[in-house]
Amino acid sequence: MLVVISRGLIRSERRDDFVAAAQEMAMATRDDQGCRQYAFCADIEDPRWIVCVEIWDDDAALDAHMGHPHTARFLDSIADSHIGDIEMHCYTATLNQQ
Repeated sequence: MLVVISRGLIRSERRDDFVAAAQEMAMATRDDQGCRQYAFCADIEDPRWIVCVEIWDDDAALDAHMGHPHTARFLDSIADSHIGDIEMHCYTATLNQQ
């Protein structure tokens, strides 16, 4: 299982557009095969900071997601929304079922 955490600072004047695009992206992505969770969250102290938390079955599911048209549309639509680079961290996780 993969956990992906991305974080970016969104321009104040573009935040509403970003949120609308992120809502569409989240709804489409949750239907992707191998997607266990996909959510955008705003920092409670500075809502310009947005975090995306993704959980995928495996590398293949994440790779397929990156190739979907809705992913390309989202990335194109937010290209001028953020300040600086978007940080992206990917972790391998195991599910501990007790």
